[in-house]
Amino acid sequence: MAKTREPGDRPYQKMKILIKHSGESEGISMKIFFRRHSVFAFFLSFPLAFLCNFGLAEDIESVTVSAIPLKLSEAGSSISIITKEDIAARGMPSIQSLLREVAGFAVSQQGSQGAVTQLRARGAEANQILVLINGVEANDIAQGSEFDFSQLSTSDVERIEIVRGPQSALWGSDALAGVVHVITSGIDQKETTDLMFETGSFSTGRVSGISQRNIGNHWVRISGDYRETDGTNISRVGDERDGFRNLNVGISGIWSFSDSAHLDYSIRHIDRETDFDRFDFFVTGLPADAENRTESKYLYAGLSLEHEISDTLNHTITFNRTDSDNETFDADPVNDVTRGTKDLIKYQLNYTHSLHSLSALLEHESQEYIQSGPASFFGDPNKRLKARTKSVAAEYRVSPGAFNISASWRLDNNTEFENANSWRITANRQFGDGSEFFVSVGESVKNPTFVERFGFFDTFIGNPDLEPENSFQWEFGFRSSLFDGRSDIAATYFESDLKNEINGFVFDPGLGQFTAGNKVERSDRSGLELEIDYYVSETFDVSLSYTYVDSDEEGSGGNRLKEVRRPRHMGAIGAIWRQEKTGFSFNVSYTGEQGDDFFPPYPPFQERVQLSSFTLVSASGYYKLSDFLTVTLRLENVFDEEYEQVFGFRSAGTSGDFGLRLSF
Repeated sequence: MAKTREPGDRPYQKMKILIKHSGESEGISMKIFFRRHSVFAFFLSFPLAFLCNFGLAEDIESVTVSAIPLKLSEAGSSISIITKEDIAARGMPSIQSLLREVAGFAVSQQGSQGAVTQLRARGAEANQILVLINGVEANDIAQGSEFDFSQLSTSDVERIEIVRGPQSALWGSDALAGVVHVITSGIDQKETTDLMFETGSFSTGRVSGISQRNIGNHWVRISGDYRETDGTNISRVGDERDGFRNLNVGISGIWSFSDSAHLDYSIRHIDRETDFDRFDFFVTGLPADAENRTESKYLYAGLSLEHEISDTLNHTITFNRTDSDNETFDADPVNDVTRGTKDLIKYQLNYTHSLHSLSALLEHESQEYIQSGPASFFGDPNKRLKARTKSVAAEYRVSPGAFNISASWRLDNNTEFENANSWRITANRQFGDGSEFFVSVGESVKNPTFVERFGFFDTFIGNPDLEPENSFQWEFGFRSSLFDGRSDIAATYFESDLKNEINGFVFDPGLGQFTAGNKVERSDRSGLELEIDYYVSETFDVSLSYTYVDSDEEGSGGNRLKEVRRPRHMGAIGAIWRQEKTGFSFNVSYTGEQGDDFFPPYPPFQERVQLSSFTLVSASGYYKLSDFLTVTLRLENVFDEEYEQVFGFRSAGTSGDFGLRLSF
């Protein structure tokens, strides 16, 4: 939960937001693992650093949830933040574990570490949430415009910022249900180097590092993280483990030309390999052991030049590129390959004066999708497709007294679809006791993806006649500080109506295959989100989150069905205790019953199955032996809960990790 406090209210970092529109158990020998990867650790020790699109460390105290910076107390939106201190205290290596504790979010991971991990917010689909990495749009157009959260570690994450609700008016088609912004560590004008070594269950090893240096007026930073594991067996039969390796390297910097102009840049490269099981389409319809794997490479690059013309006027030009390359290896002599590239050029002009602010932007985005593989009975999958979008958007904000009102609008001109308008209006009312009420309403558009329109090899036949999805959403809520600032509370009620929802599992008997189609009836989503933080003392915090989601869609015969992988009830409780040399965290997360689809061997049609609820308990701690050396310990799924997040995919049991952190 996010709450604005004055500096000095607490001895550790407050909950602040920076969202800028610019953008199974077996140990491993630590000795052997780190000998194998000593080159990587040596590389990290060089003095480099990272920051993109955010300025220097003192700017972190600013709060922006729109095109123009503003105080959090002025925001008419439901917002959550995971701070650097929260990440360090919880000790979780993966971002999806952290997001499981955020109100409104449902996480679906298909088995072991590295498996495809989807995030759904407020009942929306995974490809209706825009993910940013340091301002760069990271959704993979080669994989249905979703973002796979398994590829990111927490080693270099400064904070994770979440804005829920319709955000297409500023961020475009992929932001129909919200924005998740992953921000890596910012430059703090301090030359540092940190290294982290971990070993743990499932023959897991990890090495990571961060280093930054100043060269004149140029700050530069490098960060890296390498993780390797034998994984676990995810299928219900057999004992074959599905392993995973992931290399994540980021290089960035900020170059100040003058007091009024600076250039920010970032390059983040991810190279990963994931084992997976095949589906037994003929006997069980479930995953079965197989020596299959996917090799993926991702590039997220951003370049931003910002110039402050005057005290009231500034402008920014931004160049972003997102590139993905996915290659699947199985028993087939010819591999399946998908590639996706997205280039974005954006110009933004901001004017701020007195109670008024105005932001205008122009965008040009180009996308290219490539698919190659062997021909089959269903046709030739080889294709190269392109699309371009030209956009204009604006946001106006006025703050008369205790009121804050904003209006944003966007027009998209797409080569593949008719012109689309998105808009959003927010209002916020502050009171003298620190409470505030907010309301927002908006309409967003989500274009069909390349995969939905043109298919995915011989497993899915596309539908080029699909119409864009259209969502009308509204929310209202409040934020308040109670008990003399010792407790922060936020509650939000939301509703959304989705027209033309794309159903990607329409069975065509003529083809004997699945395709996609727009639903005739609306999909309805509503719910309640609750977040509470209680500061027991300067060293002890307790947090609670709860989400109720009612999400239904058009079913067969005119019936309404609950949408799959959307638990009605979700909640989490966390406690963090910190002292100068030691710290401990304890977390409990609950995921209620949820439906999922099962596709039995042909010819029976798909079935709706029920996944049982589950509760996961994790704990972590650290002890600082010296200013240079810290010992860490982490336990996940402490009580060895057996559960499935996706039908047929078993999740891991109890695991533990031991680590050493060096700072110099």
